[in-house]
Amino acid sequence: MTHAVNHPSLAGRVLLFTSIVTLPLQDFLPQVAGMSASFLIFAALAAYVIVNCSRGLSMVWHHPVFIAAYVFIGVSALLEFSSPLSQYSELVRFGQMIVGAVSVAALCRDRSMLAAGLYGYIATAVWVAVVLYGTSYGTLQELDASDFNEANRVRDQVFEGKPLGANLGGLAFVCAQGALTAFTLSLFERLKHIRPLLLGIVAFCLIASFLPMSRGAVLVWLVAFSAVSFTYGARYGKLLIMVCILGIGVYMLVPDAVWSRMMFSSEMGEGGKMDSRARLYTTAIDRLPEYIVAGVGAGNFHQDWGYRKWYTKPINGVTIPIAAHNTPLAITVYWGAIGLLTFMWFIWGLYRSIPAGCGRDELSLALLGIIIMLGLHMMQSHVFYNKQFALGIGLLVGARQWIWPTGIVSTVEVDQSSSHGHN
Repeated sequence: MTHAVNHPSLAGRVLLFTSIVTLPLQDFLPQVAGMSASFLIFAALAAYVIVNCSRGLSMVWHHPVFIAAYVFIGVSALLEFSSPLSQYSELVRFGQMIVGAVSVAALCRDRSMLAAGLYGYIATAVWVAVVLYGTSYGTLQELDASDFNEANRVRDQVFEGKPLGANLGGLAFVCAQGALTAFTLSLFERLKHIRPLLLGIVAFCLIASFLPMSRGAVLVWLVAFSAVSFTYGARYGKLLIMVCILGIGVYMLVPDAVWSRMMFSSEMGEGGKMDSRARLYTTAIDRLPEYIVAGVGAGNFHQDWGYRKWYTKPINGVTIPIAAHNTPLAITVYWGAIGLLTFMWFIWGLYRSIPAGCGRDELSLALLGIIIMLGLHMMQSHVFYNKQFALGIGLLVGARQWIWPTGIVSTVEVDQSSSHGHN
C-alpha cells in the first residue's frame, strides 16, 4: 500500500536538512515569542507534513515505537501525579520530541530523503568544527596540562565564552556524529568519487570533536565506530588502512592538553574532590531504596528531595541538584523501575526497527551509526527529550516503514538503488 503515498518534494528535503543543520544554534539565536529557532523550524516541518504528507502521517503515528512512547508518557504522568510537587515539563518536552519524530518519520519515505538527513549531519559537523577551530585550537596548542585538574582549568579558560551558547559536550557530539557518518559513507564504492572529500571531512570533524575536551563524546565515537566497523566487516584491508591513517593523524594534530582530560576516576582528587560523575553515581547507589520502585517525582526532585538527599552544585551562583548524567538512571530517580520499564519498551522498539543487513548499504549503515551514537549519548545525559533524538528516531522509523519495510536490507534493493543512481 506504500506505493499510493506521494513521495516528499524538494521542499521536504530542504526542511529536514535545515532542521538538522541549524539545531546547534538553538541556544544562540534569539527566541521568537518564547520559542527557539529550532522549535519554529520543527513546527514548520510538522505543518508541511500535515498538509503534504497526511497519508504518510496516518500510517506512522501508531508505529510500535510511538505506541511505546505514548505508554511511557501516560505511566510516568500517573507516577508524577502521585508524587508531591508534581511537575510535567520533562514529559511535555518528551511528548514534543515524539511529535517531531512522527513528523520526520512521515517525511522520510525514500532514499533521497534519508540521504538529505545524513548529509545534514555531515554539514552540521563541518560548520560546528569551523567554529571550534576558530575559538579554541590555537589557544589549546599554546597551553599545557599534566593532569586532569590542570586540563579542567585549561578547558574553563579556553571556553569561557561558551561558543554558540551551547553545551561543550553537545558540540563535540555533533562533530563526532558527522565524522562517523562521513566515514561510513566513504567505505562504499558507490561514493568513491567523493571519498577523498569525505575522508577529509572525517579528519577535520574528528579532531574538532576532541577540542571541547569531552570524554563522553570521544568514548561515544569510539564505541559507535567499532560497532559500525564490525557491521561493515573489519576483515577488509581498506578499512584497517583508513583507520590507521586516521588514528595517526588525530593523535598528531590534537593538542597535547586535550589528552590530559581523557580519564575517569572514582578516587578523591585534588582538594579532596571526587569526579562529578563518580559522585553522582555514588549518590545514586546510596539513595537507591528511596526511589527504586516508583521514583520521587521529577518536580519533587528539582524542588525538594534533590536539595536534601542528592548531589548539589552551584551553577551561575545558584546551588541546584544535579540530575543524573544518564537517562535510564534519571528516569529511575524520577519514576522508579515502573517508569524505566516502560521507557525500555520504547528503546526495545527502536532496536527492533533497525533493519538486518545494514552493512550492505551506505545509507543503512550510516543510519545505524547515528542511532548507536544517540543511544550511547543517552547513557551520559539526563535530557531524554533532545531534538537530536527526534531527528534520529524519526529517520529510523521512517526508513524502516518505507525504505526497508521487510526489515532486511537486501542485496537486490541495494543493486537497484545503485543502478537508478547511474541512470
